[in-house]
Amino acid sequence: MTSLGERIKSLRLERDLQQRQLAEKADLTPSMVSQIESGRLTPSLHTLGRIAAALGVPIATLFDGQPARRIQVSRKKDYAVVSFDGTSERWSVLGAGLFEGKIRAVVATLDARSKGVTTESVVIKPGQMKLFYVLDGSVALHYNGDRQTLESGDSALLDGGAPHGWENLGTKKARVLWVILG
Repeated sequence: MTSLGERIKSLRLERDLQQRQLAEKADLTPSMVSQIESGRLTPSLHTLGRIAAALGVPIATLFDGQPARRIQVSRKKDYAVVSFDGTSERWSVLGAGLFEGKIRAVVATLDARSKGVTTESVVIKPGQMKLFYVLDGSVALHYNGDRQTLESGDSALLDGGAPHGWENLGTKKARVLWVILG
């Protein structure tokens, strides 16, 4: 499995760009591009968007797009990690080869007593269903103006096109699984 940094480097080289040129096109520093490509820095979703635009590809292309076989093993150490500006939420993208397919899955972590990203930060089409499953912690799922409290092992199925988000109600990190279908 190709790491996120290796995939960005590969796409950059396919376009005959130097790190400095990609940095200029993405309005980043050459040092930041170097650190992302080497895996020393985990870029935010906003930064990934800038890199993808500079490379002329959708963000999903930055994740390993190897064709699925009968079995595709993804090691925890190889998961692409996405962060979001202004929140402690972090996503570990599972089965990165599936990212461009019909199913996407991420494990999201959120620091104690904090809120996750809002739906404005993550574009989901109306009718695209999302499964929300609490792995660890006590959380509140906000959906279309309603608030549901869920504990470890609880789940919810929702239309991803309606406004939604989540928050950690506990004093320790919370972990949830988001599975996006369609």
